[in-house]
Amino acid sequence: MSGEDRPWTGGSPAGTWGTVRTRRSVLAVARNMTSAGRLLDVLPMFGSDLRVRTLFTTVEGSAFDDGLDGYLREAGARTIPWAEAVSTRFDLALAANANGDLHRLDAPLLLMPHGAGHNRLLRTGNGYGPEVSGLARSQLVRDGRVVPAAIALSHHEQLGRLARYCPEAVTVATVTGDPSFDRLVAHLPRRNRYRRALGVPDGLRLVLVSSTWGEHSLYGSNGDVLSHLLAELPLDEYRVALVTHPNIPLHHGELQLRLWLARERGAGLTVIPPERGWQAALIASDVVVGDHGSVTFYGAALGRPVLLASSGRETQELDPSSPTAELCGVLPRLDRRRGLLEQVDKAVSAHVPGAYAQVTGRTLGNLGHAGESLREVAYRLMDLTRPPGSAPATPFAEPYDEPWETERPVASFLVETRADGETVTLRRFPADVARPPDEEPREMHLAVDAEELDLRLLERAAVITHRDGSPGWAWETVRRHPGCALAATVIDERRVRVLLRREGREVVLGLPETSRVTDVSCLPSVLYGWLVAERRDGELPATLRLRLGAVEERVEVVPVLP
Repeated sequence: MSGEDRPWTGGSPAGTWGTVRTRRSVLAVARNMTSAGRLLDVLPMFGSDLRVRTLFTTVEGSAFDDGLDGYLREAGARTIPWAEAVSTRFDLALAANANGDLHRLDAPLLLMPHGAGHNRLLRTGNGYGPEVSGLARSQLVRDGRVVPAAIALSHHEQLGRLARYCPEAVTVATVTGDPSFDRLVAHLPRRNRYRRALGVPDGLRLVLVSSTWGEHSLYGSNGDVLSHLLAELPLDEYRVALVTHPNIPLHHGELQLRLWLARERGAGLTVIPPERGWQAALIASDVVVGDHGSVTFYGAALGRPVLLASSGRETQELDPSSPTAELCGVLPRLDRRRGLLEQVDKAVSAHVPGAYAQVTGRTLGNLGHAGESLREVAYRLMDLTRPPGSAPATPFAEPYDEPWETERPVASFLVETRADGETVTLRRFPADVARPPDEEPREMHLAVDAEELDLRLLERAAVITHRDGSPGWAWETVRRHPGCALAATVIDERRVRVLLRREGREVVLGLPETSRVTDVSCLPSVLYGWLVAERRDGELPATLRLRLGAVEERVEVVPVLP
C-alpha cells in the first residue's frame, strides 16, 4: 500500500465506529486560547478533504489554559488528553506556540506564530532574557535535535533573526506569510456588515481599544483610558469597543473583569469576547487605540489610524530589532494630559493611508498567498497530494453574539447644548463617566432616564424621560424632583410628550417619518437648550432644528390642549 493510500489506524480516537475512512491524522496542539484561536484560523486549509482528520489536544504546563477545553468544545473540536496524544502516532502536528513538551509528540511538527510575527522576549525569573519567543534555541532544540520539522515564518526578516538566535533551525524554516492577516484583508468588503452587527450607525466612528496582556499592556498600565475616552467622545458621534487578550480574563477571572468594567459598560462600552469577534471589530473600526499587541499591529497594517496608549518598547519586553518595536517607535502616542477628542479627530483627519506599510511589511510577507503556502508545507509533511483548487474560505464570527454586551443602554447623559436661533446642536456624554469641561464655559445639563439606578443623578437632572410613563407621571415627577425642568414621556420612536415645569403646560415634540435620529429621548434636550439660550417665557416656536452628530432634523413643537 502506498503512503498516499494508507489509512490511519493509530490510537483510539479513530476507534471502530468511524464513518469516513481517513488517510491522514492531524493533531492540533493548543497551549492557550490565543494559540487555539490561531489553529482554528488555519485549519480550513484541510477543508473538504475527506482524507484528513483533525483532533485537538492541550499541551500541559500553561498558566493560561483555564477555559481552553470549553472553548474547543464550543468550536466543535474533538479533543484527546495529552497523555493519549503523546502515545499515538500522527501524520502531522500543528502548534502555534513553541512552549511545552512538543518533543514528546510522535509526528512531524509544523510550528507557526500565534500573533503578528515574533516580537516578545522570553520571560525569565527577573524580567526578560535575550531570546525571542518562538525563535529561541531553548524552545526549538531538545537534546541536540531541532524539534519542529517545519517552522512557518511570516516574513524573511524573521529568518534573519532565527539565524541569529537558533542557526540550526534555519534549514527547516520556510516563509509562508501570515494566513490570519490574509483572512482579515479578504474580509474587508464585509466592513458595513460588521458595523451593523455592532450597532454603529452610518456617520459614527468606531474606536477600537485593544490591549494585550501583562503589566505593560494598555489595560495593565493605562486602563483608565477607557473611561476617559467614553467621557470625552460624544456618544452620538463615536462608539467605543474593547478587545482584550484572552490571558486577561483567564488570569483575573471573567467576573472580575466584568466588575472592573461595570462603569464603562454602563457608559456604552462594548466588550468584544477575546476568543472571537476581534477580527470583525477590527475591520469595522475607524481608529485603533492600542499597545504593542498583535491587534494593534494588524490595525496599522490594515491602514487604520492608530494611537499608542502603552508600549512594551520602553520596558524591554520587545525585541528591539522586531518590526513591532519599530512600529511602536513611530506611532503617535495618546497623551492623557490633552483632550482625547482632539487627538482622535486628528488621528483620523491627518492619517495617510499606507503610512505604516513599510514597517508592517517587515512582518507580513507573501501577501494573499499565505494560506496556500502553509497548506503546501502541511501536505508535504503528511506525504499527501494537495487537493485541486484553493482551500474553502470561512467567515469570521460576527461581533454581535457576545456575553459581555452592555447590560443596559446608557440611561443618563451630560448634554452640551449650543443654540443659534431655532437651531440647537447637542453633544451627549455618558453621565456615569462624564466630567465637567475644563475649557471655555458651555451650556450643559443632565438628562436622565426615569429608570436610572443612581438616584443622585435623578436628583440633579434637569430633564427626566420615561419610556413607559403612566398618566400623571410627568406631574408627579416634577413634584418629586424640584430640579427637574422638563419631564418627558416617550410616545413612540418619533414623538415625546414634554411637561414644562415653569410654564405648567405640555407639548409634543416630533420628528419626520424619514428621520435618522435613533434615540428619541434626545428631543427634550433640544427644547431645554433653546429655552435656556433664549430665556423666553410664553410663546414657543412651531419648529426647532436638531443637530446631533452627523444628523440634522426638523423637530415639530405641537402644544397639547388642556
